[in-house]
Amino acid sequence: MGKPKNIILVVADSLRYDSVYKEGSPGVPYLEQNAIQFSNARSSGCWTLPATSSLFTGLLPHQHGATSQSRWLDDKIPSLPEKLKTAGYKPIQVSANIVTTDVFNVSKGFDEVHKTWQFVETRHRWLLRFVLSMNRPRIRRMVMKPKDVVFDKLSEDLRQGIIWAQKTAHDSFAKAKQLIEENNAKGQGVFMFINLMETHYPYHIADTFTLMNKSLLGKIHEWQVLYHYISQTFMKKDNSFIKQTDLELLREKQKLSWNLIRDNVDGFCREMHQGTDNLVVFCSDHGDNFGEQGWQYHFSNVTDGGNRVPVFWLGNEDQKAETKTHNVSSRHLHHDILRSAGLSDEGYTLFEERENNLPMLQSYWYDNEGQTMDKYKYNQAAFIDGDKRFVLRAGKWMYAPVANNGAEPTFEFVEQGFNPLEELQLPALRKKYLEENFKNFAAFSEKIMNKGK
Repeated sequence: MGKPKNIILVVADSLRYDSVYKEGSPGVPYLEQNAIQFSNARSSGCWTLPATSSLFTGLLPHQHGATSQSRWLDDKIPSLPEKLKTAGYKPIQVSANIVTTDVFNVSKGFDEVHKTWQFVETRHRWLLRFVLSMNRPRIRRMVMKPKDVVFDKLSEDLRQGIIWAQKTAHDSFAKAKQLIEENNAKGQGVFMFINLMETHYPYHIADTFTLMNKSLLGKIHEWQVLYHYISQTFMKKDNSFIKQTDLELLREKQKLSWNLIRDNVDGFCREMHQGTDNLVVFCSDHGDNFGEQGWQYHFSNVTDGGNRVPVFWLGNEDQKAETKTHNVSSRHLHHDILRSAGLSDEGYTLFEERENNLPMLQSYWYDNEGQTMDKYKYNQAAFIDGDKRFVLRAGKWMYAPVANNGAEPTFEFVEQGFNPLEELQLPALRKKYLEENFKNFAAFSEKIMNKGK
């Protein structure tokens, strides 16, 4: 059949694998009946910037450089939209996340960027301002401006807060469909990237922001949990502030947020794929870290649950629905998408288990308003081998078992007194691949650490 007419990549931000598969079935009938699913795909990064940059470049964070410290995708590295443009596709982005835009250079190469908060109708503006008051200190200061501030003249940061207060997935899909149809009418194929934020904090469980607790005291406590979660106060105060039961509530909220959008996702993917010559991919950029490793939220989740992501591939050529279970890095979607467009690419593939396409995961310490305690100032990298994941944290190796598909993630690492690159019986090609990447990670990590001091 040749290359697809359109290539459509849909990303549900922060969505964990176990949120989708908690009940066994993800609840997306068209995807389940027609897509190739990957049950052991893992993100290379732990939050939107490094994870999306890895999807767009096929590289690990230490290679593309977009981390918690640099906050910028290297201009010199060609990205997916730039490459697909050479194959005749018009790159367009419809995003509900400001991180995927020009703020961090992630939108480089896109001809058009449509920001959800600029084209959706704002509902319950009073609620929006209240929700934003729970967000970053810079936004809280803006929200507390005098009452006569005109809403439409507030900064883009504040306008972007629309997505924190209401469901917008249906708006994003409608916009994307409109743009694809307009371009196809002109004979122009499109690479469409869509970012959805319902599954991102604060985890929408209704069309407008709603708390799970029914009682007044319960609502107050839930607000406190959400505040400490987004603020990551444990990094500054040496106090978790959030109990295990609270973390379980947050995990349940994300599961409910998936339930909220999954019909929209399945319906859009069906409409874009059925009877067309389009390639449609649905996945997550990364997963949230609900207390694993003692961490909360983004920036350090090389955990099993926090990095395992759902991936569905609806090819433009005939395929049968199946589930592939081998370990793989979701960043290799980059290479498979390029090959589907007829572009020569020597990168690794999701579809075959090879020596060098195993998952590698990285995270870099987060400077929380200059108050991050020293004990949290470390970078870490991990790889999956068999049923274990090996983690190099601040120069020390440790390991933990990999959770079974659909099972609860493992929270605790077991320290090891050996270097797995030296003592595991690794195939020669895999060992060389790992040694090279961990060496380069260490050099990049030292550079980042020195910069952060």
